[in-house]
Amino acid sequence: MRSKYRAMKLRLTKTLRFWVECALDDLNERDAVGKKTQPIAKILRDFEEAGDAMRYLRADGRIAWKATPEMLSRLADAEQDAEDELAD
Repeated sequence: MRSKYRAMKLRLTKTLRFWVECALDDLNERDAVGKKTQPIAKILRDFEEAGDAMRYLRADGRIAWKATPEMLSRLADAEQDAEDELAD
């Protein structure tokens, strides 16, 4: 799956990459999209507008994307809830 990210030179953290891939799979199932670079850019814009992703400047001066602290907090809460349900 790395090839579709290399085409656009997108740099994503592992967490954000996972959720973008999930959204892309969902989009492909619904729309059967052939070209994947535009949907990835749209997914990132949608995540950014929702407050789930943000751009940042890496130490090497390149722009990259990562999940926001709010998204990471929601994911941690959801993981804890799932673990609590399994424990019950």
